[in-house]
This record gives sequence, structure tokens and C-alpha cells, in this order.
Amino acid sequence: MYKIRPLQLTDKPDILEIARHTWDGHDYLPYFFDSWLKDTDSHTAAIEVDEHVVALANLRIIDNSQTGWMEGLRVHPDYRGTGMATVLTKYIVEMAEKISVARIRYTTAAGNEPSLHLAEKVGMKRKFTYANHWQNQLDKISLSSSGQLMKPVSPMIYYDELHQSKIIPHSIIIYDWKAVDITPENIQKIGHLANFWIERENNEVQSFSLGFVKEGKSGPEWSSTIYTSDKIHFLNQVSNHLAYALSNKCNSLFLIYPLEYQETLYELDWVRIWEDEVMEMVLLERIF
Repeated sequence: MYKIRPLQLTDKPDILEIARHTWDGHDYLPYFFDSWLKDTDSHTAAIEVDEHVVALANLRIIDNSQTGWMEGLRVHPDYRGTGMATVLTKYIVEMAEKISVARIRYTTAAGNEPSLHLAEKVGMKRKFTYANHWQNQLDKISLSSSGQLMKPVSPMIYYDELHQSKIIPHSIIIYDWKAVDITPENIQKIGHLANFWIERENNEVQSFSLGFVKEGKSGPEWSSTIYTSDKIHFLNQVSNHLAYALSNKCNSLFLIYPLEYQETLYELDWVRIWEDEVMEMVLLERIF
């Protein structure tokens, strides 16, 4: 049985070493490690072997203490296949039960079979699936093809409409592989990071999106999520986010959007289709 303990500041070199082997060295762990240790709502777990951390995970309490968000599960490549990921995941689930959250959640790629199998082991089920698309070499796309910039709005003005809107499944907002319930607190928190855009017709929200600049695989990246009622508003929002990505001199664009508009996106002449990857993300959940 592995001994599990909280992460410590002195573990940072080990975390950087694990991150170096994750996503071609573009892991987010180095950016979040310090904040996890300072955050009273984060509960870290690490497995140590020969005085070095070789596996870790974090449980972050969100949604007014209703959700345990599972993130950062990593195992050093030298120790993969040993069962450490399963041990840590079960430990995190037990921790969440003791904290008495209403549910646990996390997102993963639809093509990540080991992650989906691990979720099944701890009783998690698919909540919903959304498409995603990553596009690089934005400098080869002309501004003329990106359309006009929409004016950002304050989502708090439309909070009641968004909360009740059918275009946002289960009243859960996804942003950059994270998911939170639509609450005033969460809207304000995301608002510190991202801008919001809303299209309304006949006194109803027809599309809603958010976007922001983050550090990506190849430099500045524009990360966005789109919710929409139809193809026309979807294309409006895509055009808007491409325009903002270009105006912010981003090297890449990351889109999260409803699965039914995947073919619509692929019809655009500037979109690169990644035929060897499943471009979908799954939100997994277990209710306690």
C-alpha cells in the first residue's frame, strides 16, 4: 500500500520533473502548484517513493462547497502502470465524501480511455460531451476572414436568462477544461479571467460565449467556449473569437463548442482538421 500525504513546497522540483514529461512539457502543473498550496479549498495528495513525489492529484472545492473538482492527476512515466493513478483517485473520492460535497466532477478527453476507465472504477458517469478544436498558425489567417469584433457584455445583466437558458446544458459553464455551475459567484470569478459575449433575439439569448488569453503550447493562446441555439449564431461567435485571437496576437485558438456543430466548423476554409484525434471533451460526475 502506498503512503499518501499532502504536497509540500519542497516537492516543487519533483512536480516540475513530472510536468516535463506531460503534454510535451506544456503541463499546467507548474502554474498551479504554488496556488494549490495556498488555497484552503485545495486538498492535495501525493505518493512518495525514495524521498521523491512520483504521483499526485488535487481536489478543489468549488460551487459554494457543493462540488469536489478533481484535477492534476499525474504519475511519473517511470511509475505508470503500477496502479498509482487508481490509488490516488480512490483516495480523492474518499476525501470528497469526508468533506461532504454533493458531487465530484472532472473533464477529460473523449479519446482518453484510461481516464474514462478510471472514472468508471470510482462510480463516475458521463454528464455530457462537448467538441473542442485547437488551431495553430493563426498568422496564416487573414483578418478579413475573421469578421467583426463583437462588444463584450456583463453576463450579470443577463444572469437569470443564462441560468434558465436551454443552450447551456445543466446550467454548467465550461472554460479551459474546467466546469462550474452558473451562480453569481462563479460568473464574477470567471469574469476576472475572461470576457463574455451574448447575442439576443426576440428577448431571448441565442448565443453566449467567453474567451481569454492564456499561455498555450506555442505561446499566447485564445481559449474560448461557445453556447448557441443554431448554426448562424455559432458561426457568428466563431468569427468573433478568431478576430479576438488575431487582434490579441495569439499563436493559437482553442474552441469548446456543442458537438452538433462540429461539421459546421470543419466546413470553414481556415480550419485544420485533426483526423488522428478525437476532438471531444467529457464532463464526468458522481453524485454522493
